[in-house]
Amino acid sequence: MNQRIRIYLILFCLLLGTQSLALPFLKDKVGDVELPKPWGIGIDLFTMNQDYDISQLAFNLPGAELGNPGGILVDSKAQSQTLKLDVWVLPFLNVFAMAGHVKADTAVNLSNAQISIGGQALPLGVLDLNYNGLVYGGGLTAAVGGKNWFTSVTATFTDTDLSGDFKTSVKSTTIQPRIGIIRGNWQYYVGGFYLDTEEDHVGAIDLPGLGVIPFAVSLSQQDDWNYSTGVHYVFSKSSEMAFEVGLGDRQYTLLNYTHRF
Repeated sequence: MNQRIRIYLILFCLLLGTQSLALPFLKDKVGDVELPKPWGIGIDLFTMNQDYDISQLAFNLPGAELGNPGGILVDSKAQSQTLKLDVWVLPFLNVFAMAGHVKADTAVNLSNAQISIGGQALPLGVLDLNYNGLVYGGGLTAAVGGKNWFTSVTATFTDTDLSGDFKTSVKSTTIQPRIGIIRGNWQYYVGGFYLDTEEDHVGAIDLPGLGVIPFAVSLSQQDDWNYSTGVHYVFSKSSEMAFEVGLGDRQYTLLNYTHRF
């Protein structure tokens, strides 16, 4: 079993094992501050569109010369649906585990690639890298606030088990700082979205006049940070919903519904 899968399964078990305890711990230290119910189960619907940089590109083609891949354009569109289990273990610390489905389409435009054999340029088009499968991970949120304001930082770590036309591996780390105001049941916030992605594809493509050629390509995010803004609405102590959008060169949407108990 994949080592990361073991870690996330252990995290799920630890979360379930704390269900009978009086959570969150140290809640008596915050006085009469009203805390959310400790347990939550929710659904995240996420879409993202961003450009990638190519960190490595190789073709197993004898005699071929590959120039700098920096001019190759890479566009990625991804969407995921995940189920998330979370718990407030401390008044200021929430931990969570998640699992779901991811689907992505990455277009690598090789028109500007400097690939040649014997001084003759190869006519290359667009390499479509499509995949889908299981995404799983975990993370934590640290949060503090007052009656009319709050600030938080969320770190999420994900891995994938994918199927598609090629052998694909995607791992990512995100960090999301937020600061906002509270107006009744509404919360409005702004923040940032840091993403560190490692996306690797290995397979073979059919090049005109050359046949089936093995290749390997490694992609990484073009921009580490972008801005974000969102709104969070609390229906009751047991029900809440949030919607967030990412702005800038990387665009995304995140819709979450959580039931607390």
